Amino acid sequence: MSQGEPITEEKVYCPNCSAQFPKGSRFCPVCDARNLFYVEHKDRVTAGLIAVMLGIFGGHKFYLRKFTQGIIYLFFFWTIIPAVLGLVEGIRFLTMSEAQFQQRY
Repeated sequence: MSQGEPITEEKVYCPNCSAQFPKGSRFCPVCDARNLFYVEHKDRVTAGLIAVMLGIFGGHKFYLRKFTQGIIYLFFFWTIIPAVLGLVEGIRFLTMSEAQFQQRY
């Protein structure tokens, strides 16, 4: 590589076996260790629509990998509280910017 050439991809190595992870891989191809630098991006519009339609069951919480909060929504789904919260959170997701959403979730 020449001196002025920009680096286009960052190399990530497995902490267990020192093998290099393929780009975008979640697990090591040699020892199946988890890639700690893998970032899974969630879609703001999808989260908002799930919150509006399935907010009473906490569907958006499970989509955003907040399982404890999702289970609380399931526990109280028979009340009106999760439905109202889901609607409010869905509107909030749909109105916030993509950068704000990715930073927070």
